[in-house]
Amino acid sequence: MSRSLSVCVVGAGSSYTPELVEGLLQQDPALLPVGELRLTDIDAERLSIMAGFSERAVRHAGRDVTVASDKRLAPMIEGADFVITQIRVGGMKARHLDESIPLKYGIIGQETTGPGGMFKALRTIPPMIEIGNTVASAAPDAYILNYANPSGIVSEAVSKHTKANIIGLCSGIPGMQAEIEGSFSPRYPDLRVYTVGLNHFGHIHRVLSGDRDVTGEVMEALAKTEEERGNQGGERTIRLLQAYPIGYVDYFYHRARMVQAYQSHSGTRAEEIEAIEREILAEAARPDVVEKPKALSRRGGGGYANITFAVMKAIVNDTGEELTANVPNRGSVDGIEDDAVVEVVCRVDRNGAHPLPVGQIPLAFRGVMQALKAYETLTVEAAVQRSRRLAVLALLNHPLMGDVDVIEPLLDEMLAAHGLDFT
Repeated sequence: MSRSLSVCVVGAGSSYTPELVEGLLQQDPALLPVGELRLTDIDAERLSIMAGFSERAVRHAGRDVTVASDKRLAPMIEGADFVITQIRVGGMKARHLDESIPLKYGIIGQETTGPGGMFKALRTIPPMIEIGNTVASAAPDAYILNYANPSGIVSEAVSKHTKANIIGLCSGIPGMQAEIEGSFSPRYPDLRVYTVGLNHFGHIHRVLSGDRDVTGEVMEALAKTEEERGNQGGERTIRLLQAYPIGYVDYFYHRARMVQAYQSHSGTRAEEIEAIEREILAEAARPDVVEKPKALSRRGGGGYANITFAVMKAIVNDTGEELTANVPNRGSVDGIEDDAVVEVVCRVDRNGAHPLPVGQIPLAFRGVMQALKAYETLTVEAAVQRSRRLAVLALLNHPLMGDVDVIEPLLDEMLAAHGLDFT
């Protein structure tokens, strides 16, 4: 493809922007000819820092990429080919509330799981729908590559309530797939690794070597590796499920232990990250810094530039590569509505991400996944309708909740803390 591409980053003041810039500069221009990087954020100071860093990094790499920045959304999106969304509504102050309030009720406090994850979604969905509508109007052929968490829920909201093309991404499962491929490809030729689940509730459940199903052998080897590492919980979980789950499942499969661990912390992860981000921003603001700040290694959740640019290249070059993404189900997974978003392996080409057929969810985790999917879909509608009743129902379906006597006071306290008016 010879036409120069324009990539817009919404929420560019994020501490993750240097990783995106680094990933972009590592791409072969022949495969991904990005000529323009547009940055937008409502925080002028953070946007200025990241724009300055990006310009220096591009010059240092000797790349012919123009960097533009503007607080206004529409001018940055107009005519873009890809729009990367990584907004965090309320910042770390809101995340602190999401993490700390549920723990008072004996429920996990985490930014994407349980009531904390729901409130992040309730805050994020309205502006993401606005962004989706802007993309549909100003850049109707663009693809939104979404990282705004909880990615699956947010992507479902934008998919259902706008005409924008959106693909939800997360580095978690792709990183696990790469780990398996790196470890087992010498033993098993033509290795393909498949997953089924929801964002942050994914399970690698099928591994093929050519036409041969080697799932059992690979799962046993993975369990032995976890055992050798001293991770008895991980070893037991793999053998129990006959699947390799993302680490977030510990919130469901070891819930009492995880609640106790979080309650014993002297502060929240949000408070830790707030301090780390100050270091990242201070380093990124220095005129001599042209590579991603060293403090970013302590931020967590890294590695997502890999899947971002893999998806871009597959679309631009119409490769049909198999990549994991969060997309509407469209009949891929039995027992899930067609317009509900699932996290599965997709064939990615110029027309977007197409979920590959999965069939039935393995019975070992089918019930939890279907309950979580009901919670996610109810959360989308609660955010759109600003409905307290739907928010209660969402938490009633959540596997970590399920008790109205706990849900209602917890919900009301969090609504008040975040200043959300739900009727």
